[in-house]
Amino acid sequence: MGGVITLFILLLTILFYVSLLVNSVIAVNPSGFSMKMFHRDSKESPLYPGDHLTQDERFQRLVKQSKDRARYIARKMLSLRNSINPDVARLPMTYENVGSSYVALVGLGTFGGSTTYMSYFLMVDTGSDIIWIQCQGAYSSFPQRDPLYPATHSGTYTPLTCIVPSGGRTINNPLCYPGLCNNQGLCIYQITYEDGAVTSGILAIEKFTVSTDTHGVQSFPILMGCGLHQVNFDSDGLPEFGAGVLGLNGQPKSFLRQLNLGKFEYCLRPHTDGMDGTPTYLRFGTDTILDRGVRQPYKTHLYEYGKGNYFLVLEDISVNGSRVGFEREDFDYDDFTGNGGCLIDSGTTLTMMQESHLNKLANKVKEHFRNFQLDPIIPSPVEGLEFCFPKNRERFEFPKITFHFQDADFELKKDEPDTSFWITDNYVCLGIVGVPADDTPFDVMFGAMQQARKRILYDVAGESLYFAEEDCRQDNMQSI
Repeated sequence: MGGVITLFILLLTILFYVSLLVNSVIAVNPSGFSMKMFHRDSKESPLYPGDHLTQDERFQRLVKQSKDRARYIARKMLSLRNSINPDVARLPMTYENVGSSYVALVGLGTFGGSTTYMSYFLMVDTGSDIIWIQCQGAYSSFPQRDPLYPATHSGTYTPLTCIVPSGGRTINNPLCYPGLCNNQGLCIYQITYEDGAVTSGILAIEKFTVSTDTHGVQSFPILMGCGLHQVNFDSDGLPEFGAGVLGLNGQPKSFLRQLNLGKFEYCLRPHTDGMDGTPTYLRFGTDTILDRGVRQPYKTHLYEYGKGNYFLVLEDISVNGSRVGFEREDFDYDDFTGNGGCLIDSGTTLTMMQESHLNKLANKVKEHFRNFQLDPIIPSPVEGLEFCFPKNRERFEFPKITFHFQDADFELKKDEPDTSFWITDNYVCLGIVGVPADDTPFDVMFGAMQQARKRILYDVAGESLYFAEEDCRQDNMQSI
C-alpha cells in the first residue's frame, strides 16, 4: 500500500512540474497574432519553381504533390497507429514532395539585440505536431534558399536537458520524447522514413517573433526541433521544402497547443491566383476574423483522430442540387480500425477521394455535361485527373458541387469553377483525384483547391470548423 501511495505522490509531483515547466516555457502567452503565408509556387516562396513552367505543367506538379502527400498522410496514420514506439514515425517516402501547399514566414531567435531576429519560411502542416528547422552545423541537409539557422549564435536558444530537478530530486524531462537522449544529456527528436530519409536534432526552446492586427510585433518562446542530421532527402539539388515545418495539429508539441490559443484561420486564394507573390495570412487567437461577428459563417463539427489529423463529418455530396445518395456511414471514421472519415488538409492541393466514391460523384458530373452534348475525353488529357470534358460548345456551364457537412453546406459555385475544375482553353477536368481503397485509410481528404475563396476557422478547442465566402485577395495586414 505504501508503494502505491509513493507512486501516486510521485505522479502528482511530475504533473505539477510539467505544469510549471510549460508555463515557464511559454512565459508570455499571446492572445493573437498572424503570419504572412504564401503558396509554395508563389514568387515569394522559397520553393518557387521559376517562370519556365506552363500552367499545365505547374498543375501537373500540384496533382503529383497531392497524390504524394495523400500517400504520406495515409502511411503516417498507419505507421503511428501500429508502431511500438509512436515517437519515431517510419514513413514510406521522402518528404521532398509531400510538404504543405503553403509556407509561412516567421521570425526566429535573438541576434545582436533584443529586437533582431532572422526570418524563415516553414511549411504549414495541419497534419504534423513538432516544429523544426534545419540548423547550422548539420551533418547533412537538404537544399534550402536561406542559410541554415545559426541556433547557437542566438541569445535565446536553449537546448533541453534530459534530466531536470524537481522537489529535491531529478526526473526525466517531461517535455522530451521518452528514450530519445544524446550522449551530452540533451533531448533529441527523430523522424525516420522507410526509404532511408532521416531528420533528427536537438529539442530546444527558442524565441518566435510574429505580427498581430492590434498589438504590433509579439515575441514568445516555443519548443522546437533544431535539425542537425538530414540525410537521403532526394531533391535533385533544388529547394523543395523551405527551412522546416510548422506543425498545427492538436498534439502536445504542436504550435497551436503550446500557445494554448485554441483556434487558427486562413483564407486561400485559388490555385490559378496568387503566384505573383501576394500573400494571405495565417491567423491565431484574437487575430482570427470569423468570430468577430463581421459576417455570419457556417459551422460544422471538427474532430481529431489519427495522431493529430483534423476530420469533418461528411454526410453527402450533390451536383446542381441533385444528391449523389451517399449515406453518412459511407464517410464515418472507425475508432477501432482507424479507417474512414473525411480529413481536411490545406497542405494537399486537390481533394482526394476513394475511387468508388469518386465514380459515383463523377456520374452526376457526367449527367450535367451531357446536357451540353459533352462526353468525357478518353483517354484523359491530364495525367492523374480521370474526368475531363471538351470545351467545344458555345453554350457551356459549370455545375455547382456541394459538400454536405454536418449542419453546413460547403458550395463550390458554378461561377467560381476554379475551386472544382482545372480549366484550359480546350478542356475542363474535375479537380478531385481518385485513390484505391487499399492505398488509404481515409474516405476523403478535402484539399486546398476546394477550400479557396472562403475564410476558414479551425476552433480546435470548441471542436468546430467555421467557414464563410470571401475574396481572399483582400486579406492583408502589416507583416513582419
